[in-house]
Amino acid sequence: MKINYKVRGDERKKLVKLISEITEVPSKYLGVPSCAYQIGPYHIGKDGELTFDTEVAQGDINALMKKLLDAGFEAGVDESDFTEAEPEETGLIIQIPKSTLSDDDLEKLTKLVEAKGNLIKKALNVDALPIEADEERISFPWFPKLPNPDEIKAYSQFITKLCEMAKTQKRITVKEKEVDNEKYAFRCFLLRLGFIGEEFKTPRKILLQNLSGSSAFKGGAPNETDQ
Repeated sequence: MKINYKVRGDERKKLVKLISEITEVPSKYLGVPSCAYQIGPYHIGKDGELTFDTEVAQGDINALMKKLLDAGFEAGVDESDFTEAEPEETGLIIQIPKSTLSDDDLEKLTKLVEAKGNLIKKALNVDALPIEADEERISFPWFPKLPNPDEIKAYSQFITKLCEMAKTQKRITVKEKEVDNEKYAFRCFLLRLGFIGEEFKTPRKILLQNLSGSSAFKGGAPNETDQ
């Protein structure tokens, strides 16, 4: 598993020093071409990506990440951390490492999904939005049918952005508001999540296609085409 702290230079040296102090294991610079550091079972790459041996207990990983977070080093939510596990039939489960979110962040994520539940279910054309967590992974078994590749990318990006919001928001209001214009309300939510610009045009279109109303006008407009 990889945990990405996205630090270089002096900040990476501080990260290495801190991990060495926490684990009470000296660091070793591995030189070029990797420019990585080794601290016992932990490996820190040139961009601050932390990997570790499989025998390291999940509890030790969680404790290390908490101490690093307390010191100001926050693990990023990276789409490359996401995996897609297909059940025996045709559904899709999107998963992330458990260490990606703290317990508080996971609680905020649950509240966020609950607060936007009806819109999310209609946008994704699903009946339920369960979030399952064990010692290693957080799973989103939302899709009973296998989406097409563009939809899988859009849905993975959407869950990524939800996790990012859960990590950055101090408080999540659970109460769900009724909306008259589904597309407009959800488009505003997507923009808050960071679905901004040309690169997210296709994901926005996919995430809005099942909703009613106009994405451009709050009061609704006929012949809506702009996503």
